[in-house]
Amino acid sequence: MGHPGRSAAESTGSPKFPTERPNTNFTFVHRIPRLLGSDFRACAAPSLDGKLALPMNPRAWLRHFAVRGVFWRKYLDFGQTNVPFYLRTVMITLWTCFFYFFASPARRAVLGNLEVIFPDSSRLTNYGRAWLTLFHFAWTISDAADHKLAKTEFRYTVEGAENLDALGAARGAILLTAHMGSYDLGAALFADRYQRAIRMVRAPEADENTARHVDESLARATAGAVKVDYNRSEMSLPFELLNALRAGEIVSVLGDRAIAGSSQRETRLFGELVRLPDGPFILACAAQAPIYPVFILRASFHHYKIIAGEPFYCRRSDASREAAVEHALANWCRTLEQVIASNWSQWFSLVPIFRLHE
Repeated sequence: MGHPGRSAAESTGSPKFPTERPNTNFTFVHRIPRLLGSDFRACAAPSLDGKLALPMNPRAWLRHFAVRGVFWRKYLDFGQTNVPFYLRTVMITLWTCFFYFFASPARRAVLGNLEVIFPDSSRLTNYGRAWLTLFHFAWTISDAADHKLAKTEFRYTVEGAENLDALGAARGAILLTAHMGSYDLGAALFADRYQRAIRMVRAPEADENTARHVDESLARATAGAVKVDYNRSEMSLPFELLNALRAGEIVSVLGDRAIAGSSQRETRLFGELVRLPDGPFILACAAQAPIYPVFILRASFHHYKIIAGEPFYCRRSDASREAAVEHALANWCRTLEQVIASNWSQWFSLVPIFRLHE
């Protein structure tokens, strides 16, 4: 994202094989331990000559290749460092087509969202929009990996620069965002721009190896400035976040999707019933901290747009805490609707959230 002085408008060992009968079919197998690391070795059975044989637990090994598995994260890292930049558009287009057809739950979730946003559109049109959404998703995770691995600089424009500066100077604030654009990249660039640490709260990864890979990549890219907390069912996390806010830290929370076991309540988004997290608003009420809605959206190659909305509060005043939380949640929904309606192709909610489509 650059630095405060910059313009706001720009800103490995592997097993050996016999040499007398070379076989190129071994090439991919030869690289699997490098891509999967110690996790492959942990589930592989040693052969009599000490080499890696087939996995002892095939199901555990195949879990790495699930859509959210660590293999695809490491394959992306491999591609970023080995594929020339002028071929990335071709590769991203091909992989978008692959996942569009084979990651059917994600495709159906995106279609369900689009049916709510565009109730009068034909299903065929929404199928095209769903492909474009996954195409943008592929580009944003590619850009995030590019920044983590190569420290690539990105240009950006800011809408609401005064709000972003106020957030950077705040003594304790909640950065409320959504699964839009590249929020991982946004957190890293924010920490770099304002030289501030940030705590990012996110849903647990389906695969613990993926979570470890994400944590290590963020730590490497930000020199530890971004700390990831996973929103599990433990009661200690809300108290840790409350203490962090009272100590003047910035806490980043995703507010467009509730996960099982988290604090949530029913509201309406685009006129349809949804359950969204109410934890950010309860925290803001307890800490009397401002809430800043911030989104980072991909504009073009290595160019992003940051939308920083006006801060709002969740204050009791004469009303009860429940009424204050309801009011703040409704305020957030209005902001979310405005941003999603004009940037629908970058809303990456890949699981069903509308009650109508559950």
